[in-house]
Amino acid sequence: MARFVSLLFFLSLSLCCCRSQGQKRKMSVRLHRGSSPLSLRANVELECVISDHSLSDSGVSWVRQYRDSAPQFILFVTSLGRVAATENGKPPERFQAKKESSNYRLTVTSFQEQDQGNYYCIVNHNQRLHFSSGIPLHLPAPATTAAPPKATTPQPSTITRSGELGGCKHSPNTAKTPKEGMDLSCNIYIWVPLASTCLLLLIALLATITVCQTTRRRRCKCKRPMPGSNGKPSLPNRYV
Repeated sequence: MARFVSLLFFLSLSLCCCRSQGQKRKMSVRLHRGSSPLSLRANVELECVISDHSLSDSGVSWVRQYRDSAPQFILFVTSLGRVAATENGKPPERFQAKKESSNYRLTVTSFQEQDQGNYYCIVNHNQRLHFSSGIPLHLPAPATTAAPPKATTPQPSTITRSGELGGCKHSPNTAKTPKEGMDLSCNIYIWVPLASTCLLLLIALLATITVCQTTRRRRCKCKRPMPGSNGKPSLPNRYV
């Protein structure tokens, strides 16, 4: 039965489409009003609406076609609303069908990814195949979440802002609450070089003073000749 429907599907689809141009379709497939939105593991209920009542007493075959692959026969529902047995004699898994008034329903329980595709209902009446308009059932694409931004480590800098030295850690509440005392972690960068400079200047000053005092002591102290009565230096006696 499945092979027969699949073969006739391709042979008759082009003929039926060409003949149905300009004519109102007698069959259509839609989602049942009480069906839940299409999602993974949800129950999806389709309804084959037959406007021509002469076709409603011939039974309906449900077919699924996934993209460009060959159509796949699902099941056949008789005019009494009974599901015909498949080739292996077992009812199809996760598929249920029934008839209500002149319409036929197909329920896909726990919808899975392999259940995606276009669904059609087909009626064989007076040795002619009548195809409904297909309805695509595809799961929505998963939402992509933006990757979190990578944490960047700030590069150490000597001076980050005016008056702020690199390496100094300030608490976030320094601008709100005044500090009591001195921040040793920052002031050490200022006071240590300043104290060292003052110490070197003091040592240089002491060394300069010591050298100046030693130089004065080493100056030559020569005795000057005493002037005579006439204001000239006196000659020795041997020259008189």
